Amino acid sequence: MIKIDKLCKSYGEKKALDNLCLDIKANSIFGLLGPNGAGKTTLISILNGLTTFDSGQIQIFDKPLSKYIKDIRQRCSLIPQSLAFYDNLSVKENLDFFAGIQKIATATAKKNIGYAIEINRLDSMLKQKAATLSGGQKRRLNIAIGLLNNPDILFFDEPTVGIDPESRNEILDTIRSFKQDNKCVIYTSHYMPEIEKICDQVAIINAGQIIKQGDICSMLEREMGNQLIIELYETPIAVLQECCELFSLLTVINSSCLQLASKKPEYISQALSLLENNNVKIKQVNYANTNLESIFINLTSKGR
Repeated sequence: MIKIDKLCKSYGEKKALDNLCLDIKANSIFGLLGPNGAGKTTLISILNGLTTFDSGQIQIFDKPLSKYIKDIRQRCSLIPQSLAFYDNLSVKENLDFFAGIQKIATATAKKNIGYAIEINRLDSMLKQKAATLSGGQKRRLNIAIGLLNNPDILFFDEPTVGIDPESRNEILDTIRSFKQDNKCVIYTSHYMPEIEKICDQVAIINAGQIIKQGDICSMLEREMGNQLIIELYETPIAVLQECCELFSLLTVINSSCLQLASKKPEYISQALSLLENNNVKIKQVNYANTNLESIFINLTSKGR
């Protein structure tokens, strides 16, 4: 579906993408992870024809992007993090308007709008002004607009930012259903549990390069090895970082979770004693599991 080989892009002296290689299969939900400034936005912009690249090869639908950009863009859709519709128009008016500016034929537009309404459960609010929708409903309208050209590839950029857990789960269920409709989804998010929940494959990008790619389940099994997770009660990040500086085998995952890079009893004892001495309250020690977030932190924190 998407093949990228030795892709390079620089902004002046800064390399945004550095010989990046990536292969995304059809009919899949693919997670793209990376810290801020890693190159995710640049990559997505290039794949959508919004930014040029310096060198390398990109093929989408077995066609070179640089030569068939217009045809490829007609089969793709980018659903941005920002809400891209008009508040003073109703839900239906927004859908009709955006179908019109894409010059979608009337019969096709009617069919695609019907699909977008049904899959995003917008039937009951078609006459409602967009400004009056809840946060989750606005996100669903944003997705519906992205479906108007019936794309084969959908790019999602942080689609659940700022919404409640129930709405988040509804949107994730909707995105997961696109695979059944033979669509390919490229999904970027900082919510690691979302990636684990809906994605088949994941790639971690750092400093403009793919540093790990593969099936999530297999990746977690391989990384499980000699690590354990220390779950904590909510603690200020600054306190945890100080503890990690004192004991190099500890890594901060988030404000309620640390990773210890060893299961040796003496190191576990040292780590727990250090945390107790710094008034960090321990909830439990998980010997069996690791998670995507701990892998991400390990791979992207080196040198930072």
